[in-house]
Amino acid sequence: MGCIFGIDIGGTEIKIGKFKGRELVLKTSIKTDTSAGGRYVLPDLFRKIDELSKGEKIAGIGVGIPGPVFKGIVNGAQNLGWGRVEAEALIRERYPEARVRVLNDANAAAIGEMAAGSASKFKNFVFVTLGTGIGGGVVIDGEVLEGENGAGGEIGHMQIANDGKRLCNCGRHDCFERYASATGLVITAKELSEGRKTRLHQTGFSAKSIFDLAKEGDEVALEAVDKMVEALAVTLANIGAVLNPEAFIIGGGVSKVGTFLLDKLSKKFREVCFFALKETEFALASLGNDAGIYGAAHVAGK
Repeated sequence: MGCIFGIDIGGTEIKIGKFKGRELVLKTSIKTDTSAGGRYVLPDLFRKIDELSKGEKIAGIGVGIPGPVFKGIVNGAQNLGWGRVEAEALIRERYPEARVRVLNDANAAAIGEMAAGSASKFKNFVFVTLGTGIGGGVVIDGEVLEGENGAGGEIGHMQIANDGKRLCNCGRHDCFERYASATGLVITAKELSEGRKTRLHQTGFSAKSIFDLAKEGDEVALEAVDKMVEALAVTLANIGAVLNPEAFIIGGGVSKVGTFLLDKLSKKFREVCFFALKETEFALASLGNDAGIYGAAHVAGK
């Protein structure tokens, strides 16, 4: 039968899952080397696949990429330093016997949650990945909306401010992910901490430390989290007004914060959304940060 690899390439790490059928038998990660325009990302991945396969037949390889993907071609992935990359062809060239699928990482995560996670009961939902950046997977009638050239669901690059203060990796200013991702949260906390007393000066500025201190009542950390939640809630309310989904599924590394974030988000959403959207459900991705590897493996195993 052979093994299937589900891979989720992020801006800081590459998560790799080895599957036998639908069973995840091994999970690991390697650091994402974004130097030199991301030229080492695929070679590093290939070495790890070779190491983990241990001579077994590789039946399939599915890869989620943080950027628009259409017919296996990546149309820019700024967090990796990539421009246009024919990723599917490059992977197939290295592993010609394997079934290879390359897709957007948030779409992969949405498929993973729909196949084996929190979204299994929904046919219309928006999957939101909160990590280094923000990704989105839009599912309508059980099908992922990819768009004309793979940019469907790129909610992280919706412009949500007009002051030109925060330059995004995409080259524009004030994108959603510059305010509501882990990166955006850190930027906000640093701005708010200037001249103020906060334990963040001792712990260092990371998304984890900000959330940890917010839970303990640190004034600056809590204010930074509340600003992040407001940006999330308002933007998701706007998305909801267009799509009217059954649910928003929250995944990505930041989702590890759990109900502390989800409760704040769902409450704020109901305060700011169009009245007809108040029953929209919110759920954490039950596959956690593994949704992408499950989804990538699922499409490679079809």
